[in-house]
Amino acid sequence: MSLYSETKAQFIHGLVSLSAVLEKSAAWAKEQGTDETALLEAKLAEDMFPLKRQVQVTCDMAKRAIARLANVEAPAMEDNESTFAQLHERIAATVAFLKSVQDSQLDGDDARPIMVQAREHQLHFTASSYVFQFAMPNFYFHSTTAYAILRQAGVPLGKVDFLGKIQ
Repeated sequence: MSLYSETKAQFIHGLVSLSAVLEKSAAWAKEQGTDETALLEAKLAEDMFPLKRQVQVTCDMAKRAIARLANVEAPAMEDNESTFAQLHERIAATVAFLKSVQDSQLDGDDARPIMVQAREHQLHFTASSYVFQFAMPNFYFHSTTAYAILRQAGVPLGKVDFLGKIQ
């Protein structure tokens, strides 16, 4: 067990929990007669991403982080999901990719360089600072924001839904 294999495990657990939150939300929307598209386009604030983009970015953070740490290519995803079912598929594909990366591929020097191309500049990290200062915080920011959007919309979710199955 290593820091990076535990990082992968945290991403998988968080994505499985997010998928369950989306499943509960889709069922609630159907019961309430709430338009699925309106829920997927809901935002906490005007300058924030809508729910569907929060889910997409959560997946992207996990798959790109593990790909960078394993020095493999992350699968491309088109960001064209427009239904809860399609978001479930994206999460499932992300989890499948994460599971396909062997823990031994994640072993390595904590000081190895990791570069992230941001919109207009490059961010430079060591592997450990990348995990602790960028990948994990962003993963949890976007998954928490997705949860908060759904709570704000009235979906009856609680902390146990966000945390998921605790073993």
